[in-house]
Amino acid sequence: MRRQTSRRAILGILGLIVIATIGMLIQPVNAQSDGGTRRLTVGQTVTGTLSAENFAESYIFDAAAGNSATLTATTTVAELSLAMVLTGPDGAVVARDGDLSSATVAVLSNVALTLDGTYVVTVLRGTGAEGDATGDFTLALAGNITAPATATPSGSNVSPAVSGRFVFVNLENGGVDVTLTWSAAVDLNLEVRDPIGGAIYGDNLTAESGGVHSGDANRDCTAATGDNPTESVNWPQGSVPVGSYEVLIYYNQPCGVSGPQNFTLTTGINGDDTQTISGIVNPGQVYLARVTLDVNRTWALFNGGVNAGLDVSLDGEVVEAALNQTYTGTITNDNPKDAYTLDLTQGQQLVVNADATSGSLDTLLILLDPNGQRLLDNDDRAAGITDSTIQTTINTAGIYTVVVSRYGQVIGGTEGAYSLGINTGQQVASNATPSATDGATPIVTDTTLPAGSVEVLLTWNTDHDLQLLVRDPLGNSVYDDATQVSSGGILGAVGNQNCNRADGTPTSYVYWPATRTPPAGTYEVEVWFQADCDDTSVNTFQLTINAGGQQIFTTTQTASLDNHYMVTFTINADGTPVQTPGEASFFDMDNIISGIDLTAALAGEVTPILYDQVTTGEIRQDRKFQVYSFEGRAGDRINILMQKTAGNLDTAVYLIGPNNQVFAFNDDMAAGSDTEVRNTNSRIGGFVLTAEGTYYIIATHYGLRYGGTQGPFSLSLSLLN
Repeated sequence: MRRQTSRRAILGILGLIVIATIGMLIQPVNAQSDGGTRRLTVGQTVTGTLSAENFAESYIFDAAAGNSATLTATTTVAELSLAMVLTGPDGAVVARDGDLSSATVAVLSNVALTLDGTYVVTVLRGTGAEGDATGDFTLALAGNITAPATATPSGSNVSPAVSGRFVFVNLENGGVDVTLTWSAAVDLNLEVRDPIGGAIYGDNLTAESGGVHSGDANRDCTAATGDNPTESVNWPQGSVPVGSYEVLIYYNQPCGVSGPQNFTLTTGINGDDTQTISGIVNPGQVYLARVTLDVNRTWALFNGGVNAGLDVSLDGEVVEAALNQTYTGTITNDNPKDAYTLDLTQGQQLVVNADATSGSLDTLLILLDPNGQRLLDNDDRAAGITDSTIQTTINTAGIYTVVVSRYGQVIGGTEGAYSLGINTGQQVASNATPSATDGATPIVTDTTLPAGSVEVLLTWNTDHDLQLLVRDPLGNSVYDDATQVSSGGILGAVGNQNCNRADGTPTSYVYWPATRTPPAGTYEVEVWFQADCDDTSVNTFQLTINAGGQQIFTTTQTASLDNHYMVTFTINADGTPVQTPGEASFFDMDNIISGIDLTAALAGEVTPILYDQVTTGEIRQDRKFQVYSFEGRAGDRINILMQKTAGNLDTAVYLIGPNNQVFAFNDDMAAGSDTEVRNTNSRIGGFVLTAEGTYYIIATHYGLRYGGTQGPFSLSLSLLN
């Protein structure tokens, strides 16, 4: 493990390596067109300036395999803490000087150059974007440098274009073309994120880098066609950014056509032979790929796959971190995640922020508990903000791990440097009302709320409409549409209902009166961010559960629109609470991996089931799902029905295809309305299989691993043709 001091000296540099090739766009300047000031020559010195706004400068030189080079950068401003990185023609780092103890000098001595081509030198502030130090530096190249066999002719317009921290390459024989085609009247969407942070998609057809989207085919299913619908993103011949282009394929709407969709993604760059991948995507899924382009115009198309599941393995170095500190690092295709450990005590409030500081990086934060299990994760801090935040109260002392990654993790394509802030608020006593973390607006609890034998309190400080729902062991739910249930549960307060801003602190409160013993069993508590009410601020809510005069759960969470958060707790037959609540987190029923490890589930106990067979099972707190398998053929039209037979079970069923992708899902057979009674049994009806192989049925309940309903069920599989 590396200590904080070494992290500062080493990762601070690694966190900026990619700045030489990715970052925010400014107009590229060819190394020849500006008098050669970006092209280094042996024996000559160039001068540059570093500042908070421009904390890296890049230069190039051509060299032959077998040459050696010495690069020296000097400054009189010690606060710059000079660092330097040399990148080879293949885009790989050749050498770096990250010793910040030599603040005024950065040197790469007698570096062996093993490839013919153009090398990129980046001089940067060791503190990256932090601080306000500004100053000039000089850079000199020495060594036995000779022209490579493939040297760029003097005055040519095809050498890499370098401007500040950004590298571009001139494509003389064609541009960049990314094309998506499919063959059904469904609404797929193509998005490409360029190396410098631009995103090109149906609602944003152009980017400053020059990328242009052809338009959204089959948009909103209006006049949808199955006659080879196509979407493309193109950069014209000329100057384009070097780096990683992330490709996202969304299955937005089926437009009445059920089942998975085959697609083809074709990429061509600079007139070279195209590269193609084919894949399958299901409704609601996102398929990822990426294209990489280096300074030698060498490029490749990488096939990622459906963005499914979180990789929480720790296969690299782990940094021992401290509270109230800031760390820096870099996420790249070769390094898609970093990990930090924290020694935390019960009751501490933890606030973790990951902010991208360069490139296209779309951050992802994961918090692992002392057992290495995912506790919380956050991709986007809020709608339109791709930085990440986790806020929570620690219930169990131990060593926790913060994982910094990116959307898509190993199959993603965004790259860049990040800043990681790890902070804590005040300690929360086991019987205290939670208070806001440092710097946040305190949430004031209404002291006039009636006391109860069970109390569930939700508070927040925005105009957002959050729904609090508590489901009792009998299966009855207390919420804003059902304010009282037969077991005694009462909705005592509701905040911002239908976007009507509450006076004071928005508060929702469900309780069982103190004079009434609550029913024994497991209770399910759900918080749903159901409307933003035109308030674009970040939502932070606090949820507290008291039972029998004791606080058994409290947490502070950051939520985005349509997020669902769930936790369970249990009351004994004598009315006393079980002190340990159930596992708590956000979940998404449309995305099974948000609450079930699909790979582990399919590798575990699996029960075979045949067509036209009815079997039985049971969902319990120690068994949140059961897995069944059957052999299917292309063209089989099937029906799957899961029905509770006792208890308060709220069923959910998933169909998994031979490629381990989710083909279909159902939670409620009928959602309920003024004219229709809600039916919480589950059915996948009339689904047509597309391939021969082994299919899986996962029988579970609402909330997935975080849900609280339980009981026996029947499961039937029928062949309809």
